[in-house]
Amino acid sequence: MGLPQKSLAYITPDEYLALETQASTKHEYLDGAIYAWQGHGPQAMAGGTIRHNAVSMDISVSLLNQLRGRPCQVLMADVRLNLADRSAYFYPDVLVTCSPNDLARDDGVSEPCVVVEVLSPGTETFDRGEKFEAYRKIPSLQAYVLVSPDRRSIELFTRANGWQAQPVAEGEAVALGVMGLQLLPGEVFQRA
Repeated sequence: MGLPQKSLAYITPDEYLALETQASTKHEYLDGAIYAWQGHGPQAMAGGTIRHNAVSMDISVSLLNQLRGRPCQVLMADVRLNLADRSAYFYPDVLVTCSPNDLARDDGVSEPCVVVEVLSPGTETFDRGEKFEAYRKIPSLQAYVLVSPDRRSIELFTRANGWQAQPVAEGEAVALGVMGLQLLPGEVFQRA
């Protein structure tokens, strides 16, 4: 994905949602601005790299296998996450929700316990900055994970640790601190 292009005019949450239902591509929303992801032309959020997709899929499969038999969902980039105060709407690469409220919905989630963003050069600053700041407002969120296919690294931030980066030894399992979930670099980067 390319660089995020921020809309200049203030857009209300209702205007964003109305536009999003008619759009052929996804857009993220933060504090009145719509972010369209631009690469070589107005692509919005359509089309990432094969490596980005493979890493996202491998993370999803790993988490899904670990959650078998539990009342939770592992969801990928086509599911919209909204903050309860309607200040932000995002499409995380991977998220986990065990919220009965989320499980009863079909139009998005608002109470995830884990959010994973797979970094790309064009989105990394936003994922580490404004987006992370917004995610920290979600009371149910316990773990935020940044995965870099280029550096083959996993960074973990947890509510229990005050959202400070937790040390992750290279090649070792990353315990997310949520329901015994972990990410194994060998699984996460097996196709990267």
